[in-house]
Amino acid sequence: MRLRNLCRRIGTMKGTIMKPDWNDLIADCFCYGERAFAEHPSDEEAAFQLLSQLRQRHIGWSTFSGELERQLDGMPKLNAKAELARAHLYFRKWLLD
Repeated sequence: MRLRNLCRRIGTMKGTIMKPDWNDLIADCFCYGERAFAEHPSDEEAAFQLLSQLRQRHIGWSTFSGELERQLDGMPKLNAKAELARAHLYFRKWLLD
């Protein structure tokens, strides 16, 4: 894990651990653009954490997929259309709309 991301995740404020926002977790599901969505067990764990946050916040597929597409534009090694489809297969049972 990159030090910058680790520091962002562990960041503390007045002794409490801050949770990253759901859109900050997307890159973790792709090993920062190096692998396909949830291809590695650590990426799959990140995808599960992301899904948990999306469901807790009542965020549906349309909102999530828009942010996912935006972030995939910054991952030139990956085929955005294929990765969007892969994420849809992974999340389709759990995210509504």
